[in-house]
Amino acid sequence: MRSHMDFKILNKKNSREKNMTKQENYYAEVFEKPWGRMFYDLLFPQLLPNLTKDSKILSFGSGFGRTETFLEEQGFEVTGYEPDVEKLEMMSDQTFRQLTGTFDDFAETVKNERYDVILIHNVLEYVLDRKVVLELLLSLLTDGGTLSIVKHSKYGSMIEMAAGRDNPQAALDVYENEAVASHNHGDILVYDDDWLTDFVANYKLKLQEKFGIRHF
Repeated sequence: MRSHMDFKILNKKNSREKNMTKQENYYAEVFEKPWGRMFYDLLFPQLLPNLTKDSKILSFGSGFGRTETFLEEQGFEVTGYEPDVEKLEMMSDQTFRQLTGTFDDFAETVKNERYDVILIHNVLEYVLDRKVVLELLLSLLTDGGTLSIVKHSKYGSMIEMAAGRDNPQAALDVYENEAVASHNHGDILVYDDDWLTDFVANYKLKLQEKFGIRHF
């Protein structure tokens, strides 16, 4: 019995170490790898013209806080929400307001707050119910406010799966709107641009600008 118990404990520890390694790899992709730096080098100049100096910003799914730190350095008031505690543990010198906890915890905390700009960058592909998330966030947006969404390109994702990962089946799954596994965040369910624009139209939002960051 003791041997079995020891094995189970070691197995759990190894799983934790493996998971932290995955987080560390993703951290390196965001901050150190050329494609990570290029993403933000393209994103920031596209984002800044849509902000005013007194913009109050909420970032839903703030990750390691790279965008949020940049925006705070530009003088904006920034609140980030990130439920993944392991990501937060890897952040250092973060001074913007950082929320965590469950989605319900977050909803309760911000229910009486309003934001001029809400960022949802590479998040909606990973949530179980996009409608619930969007309904809450749109209720927090001021009149005339801006929703900034970064999302996966469906056809770009197909190219990445087929060519970049040598996984034609995953490319077909993306084409057929099926979930595929990601390296860092569980399953990805890529959604169409039309679905998004149709949904936010119910809240009297319209597509103002559309940018390309990378093809895949």
